[in-house]
Amino acid sequence: MKSGDILGPYQVVDKLGEGGMGEVYRARDTRLNRDVAIKFLPELFAGDAERLARFTREAQTLAALNHPNIAQIYGLEAQAGAGGAASALVMELVEGKDLSRAIARGALPVADVLHFARQIADALAAAHEQGIVHRDLKPANIKVRADGTVKVLDFGLARALEPVRAEEASESSTVTSAGLTRAGMVLGTAAYMSPEQAGGHTVDRRADIWAFGCVLYEMLTGRRAFAGKDLSETLAYVVTREPDWAALPRDTPPAVRRLLRRSLVKDRRHRLADIADARIEIDEVDAEQAATGSPGSFPRRERLLWIATVSALAVLAAVAVAWSRRSPSPATEIRVDIVTPASSDPTAVAISPDGKKITFVATNDGRSQLWLRSLDSTSAQPLPGTDDARLPFWSHDSRSIGFGADARLKRIDLEGGRVRSLANAPVFLGGTWNAAGDIVFVPFANGAVFRVSADGGEPAAVTKTQPSQSHHSPRFLPDGRHFIFNAVGAADQRGIHVGELGKDGARYLLDADTGGVCVGDLILFTRRNTAFAQRIDPVKLEKIGDPVPFAQDVAVAPFGNGQFAGLTGSADGTIVYRTGQAARAPIQFAWFDRQGRELERVGDPLPMILNGALSPDQKHLAAFSGGDIWMIDLLRTRAFTRFTFDPSVEFAAVWSPDSRRVVISSNRAGAYDLYEKPATGAGTETPLLSTPQNKDATDWSSDGSYLLYRSFDPRRGYDILAMRLADRTTFPVVQTDADERNGQFSPDAKWVAYQSNESDRFEIWVQPFPLPGQTRAGKWQVSTKGGTQVRWNPNGGELFYLSPDARLMSVAVTVAPDGQAIQTGTPQPLLASPGIDFGRQGTVLPPYSVAAKGQRFLFTTAGIQANSSPLTIILNWRQP
Repeated sequence: MKSGDILGPYQVVDKLGEGGMGEVYRARDTRLNRDVAIKFLPELFAGDAERLARFTREAQTLAALNHPNIAQIYGLEAQAGAGGAASALVMELVEGKDLSRAIARGALPVADVLHFARQIADALAAAHEQGIVHRDLKPANIKVRADGTVKVLDFGLARALEPVRAEEASESSTVTSAGLTRAGMVLGTAAYMSPEQAGGHTVDRRADIWAFGCVLYEMLTGRRAFAGKDLSETLAYVVTREPDWAALPRDTPPAVRRLLRRSLVKDRRHRLADIADARIEIDEVDAEQAATGSPGSFPRRERLLWIATVSALAVLAAVAVAWSRRSPSPATEIRVDIVTPASSDPTAVAISPDGKKITFVATNDGRSQLWLRSLDSTSAQPLPGTDDARLPFWSHDSRSIGFGADARLKRIDLEGGRVRSLANAPVFLGGTWNAAGDIVFVPFANGAVFRVSADGGEPAAVTKTQPSQSHHSPRFLPDGRHFIFNAVGAADQRGIHVGELGKDGARYLLDADTGGVCVGDLILFTRRNTAFAQRIDPVKLEKIGDPVPFAQDVAVAPFGNGQFAGLTGSADGTIVYRTGQAARAPIQFAWFDRQGRELERVGDPLPMILNGALSPDQKHLAAFSGGDIWMIDLLRTRAFTRFTFDPSVEFAAVWSPDSRRVVISSNRAGAYDLYEKPATGAGTETPLLSTPQNKDATDWSSDGSYLLYRSFDPRRGYDILAMRLADRTTFPVVQTDADERNGQFSPDAKWVAYQSNESDRFEIWVQPFPLPGQTRAGKWQVSTKGGTQVRWNPNGGELFYLSPDARLMSVAVTVAPDGQAIQTGTPQPLLASPGIDFGRQGTVLPPYSVAAKGQRFLFTTAGIQANSSPLTIILNWRQP
């Protein structure tokens, strides 16, 4: 949403803020001529039909609340794309500051506290009479207007937005209250959470009374009643400790002290049963002050009694501390769910070694980025400069994050946000970082583990692969010298192995589908989506006993030749994992116009398609699916027929300009080589080019003379080469230390457009096609803010490419009058790409084709759908 956008009768003015409940905007009600607040639900809620339906029912109930201390709900509106379901909440616009900002300056005067507390109690009482429980009361949800009027916000929305399963597990040990299941709200809400909520039990109005007591205490003291240094400690304090009663101001009235103690009883059976009683206690304070004539004072007899009581409690507290030191009891294991923005890569999650921060990959404004979530913060934030990041991992000191992006190994330093490229990593398959400043990583598929300095340099291999074997997911063991990694290959070669820096060879440790995670002397891994913990001897590095399962339905996803799990752990024993899988919806081809309107579907849906290639005569479409090339006759049957039949993998079909032949890539002889076959499908594939490097064709010149292909070099990634078909000689087109991919001939075959990461992110470039005897030189950057997957308009005057936020961009291209230079216009967005998202880095051919006149685009649609499952945090884990 942006200023000026229209939603029903409401015109958006500006953004007020955002949080786990969604983004909030000021808007103008054009019918009633008043300002309102509109809260747009997060995408993951708006896309959940069952949760959205419950939200609508809850909002209808909440609209019946009409109280001067409760922010009024005016109505519901449906956003575009919500299928008519309400996904935006129209509310009273409350001007003023939230109570948390006032408390941040210190304790409030007792008179102000009583004034605010009375209004909060009145609001809760009105809601409880209607059977509505707030469930997430805290200072941030309480607004104070300039005239001192209190407005309580977000009544009942916590319940409305919870995952349905949280209500079904009334006695679960998993904490799933909405305060913990919204993005970025864990610790801030945990401090106001009742013990029964922390234990995962059902919630009633007594949970609101507990939270009221927490807010009252915080207003009086300027600090939280339960303030641990992290999530685990905060929840432990809620369950086991009392607030620091001595921190209350000396002039706190006895009735208020009594109210606090009755509100913060851990056993809800003995807690204050009705918030209306709190109003009575506050009214008694007014009566006492009127009787003594001294606001905030109380009689000497009661003061002496209070001092005696505090003294007695101090003695009891000292005894309790001594006993706790003598007989410590184990902390209760707690599993906390936190919802993150949706992610197309549910396995990309890593907790810092100190257990205080989590990084994960999620989508932000169409961009897939790293997000940072500190457990002592109330928000999660995207990290700029981390577009299309994969498989993050932490530095030993928890101050930097390594990741793969733009065919590079990169690092981002949290202090300052600097992003640096350290080494080439054309297909990044995981990394790990020790205290000595060594990074061990896997830079490409079908390859070994490499070592490089955390400051960059020339990588050196530290493992050796067997034939048909590849390594991925390295993790240092606690000593910083040994590391584990997962090997993929034959049955006797797969599983987790142990290697050591400076020594050749690695030995088998255990069988696993995914890489391992080190937590003390435990290795965590998955088999068939179940997480196991295997204890190992820290000296012999051998298994001790059998692995023990501890989590089900852990997210696992393939990439390269490996399987990766959404599972991570810190040195202090905190475990984080994501459940559910990135759903693979059937993929279907569809035509779109330049405005993004879908025109028609083509062919039947298939389980997996990486790309399609439209023939120049636009009569056929070649597509890769399931390790083979399939063909669609677009004019007649419009159904898929199989084009290749070899048991090896065939992909990357490229058409001849006359649409009579197809070149494909196949690994039937080991490396991926180029083969040619008649477009009719008759006969077998004929070898065209065989070299030790993996390669695949990307385009065929319009005169039929040259074939562009990309060839993989383990040291620098992909290079672009050309083959003259007349004599099958090859020569380089773009060959540098950077990674260049997906070359495309201009319609007149005089220019080549391609993507390169020479600027540390992929951009689109154009340069002359270097024919023998030509002297044209130079190159021109086409994209300005990142770009991949370039295609030419058949008229030669326009280039298309995909931006990092998954938009199809258009750039006007003209050739200088002397034919020696290219002039480009300003990139303009055409449409949001409906294509599969894993094509943006350029590891496969573009997921779209351009029609003859450049007015229509044939996209592969659907593909991997974003995973909206929460992250589960295990605190006080009972290790096997």
